[in-house]
Amino acid sequence: MTNSSDDADRVFVRSKWGTSRYVYNPHNPIGRALIVGSLLFAAGGMYLLYHPGLLGSSDDWDGTDLRNAVTTATTELSREAQFGPGSAAGLYDGILRGRIAEAGRRSEDGLTVALASDRPESAPYDGGAEQADYTVTAEGTDTALCLNVYAMKAKRAMGYDFVSISVDDGACPAS
Repeated sequence: MTNSSDDADRVFVRSKWGTSRYVYNPHNPIGRALIVGSLLFAAGGMYLLYHPGLLGSSDDWDGTDLRNAVTTATTELSREAQFGPGSAAGLYDGILRGRIAEAGRRSEDGLTVALASDRPESAPYDGGAEQADYTVTAEGTDTALCLNVYAMKAKRAMGYDFVSISVDDGACPAS
C-alpha cells in the first residue's frame, strides 16, 4: 500500500479508475505542469487546425512559387477550356488571378495580372479565335511572367474548343 507522501514524489501514478494504466500525478508540481501543458498544446493545435494561415502564411511570393502557381493554374484552365480571354465580360484577368492565388495557396492581394494587349472580342454566336497577353507579377519578387492566351470557340458553343496558354519569362511587350 502506498501512502500519500509517496504519491507526491512521483510524476506518474496508477489510475484509480480500475485500470492499470499510468496517468499524470496532479499532486506533483511536474505532473501538474504536464497536465496544464498538454491541455494548452491540444487547444493550440485545435486553434491552428481552424486557422492554418497563422504559420508561415505570407502574401509575399518568391520567383519559384510564382512560376509553379502560374504553371499549375494555366494547365488547369487550358484543360477545362471553359473560359477564354474574351469570356466573362472581360474579367479573364480576375479569373487568372484567382486561379493563380489558389494554386499558390496565397491571397490574391499580393498578385497582379494585367492585360498587356488589346482586349479580345468575344464571339459567342460567330465563334472564332480570341487572343490576349497578360503580365503576372507579385509582391516579394521581381519575377514577371507573360501569359499568351489563345482560345478557339465554335459557333454558338457554350465552352471553348481549346484554350492554349503559354508562359514566358519577363513582362509582356506592350502593344
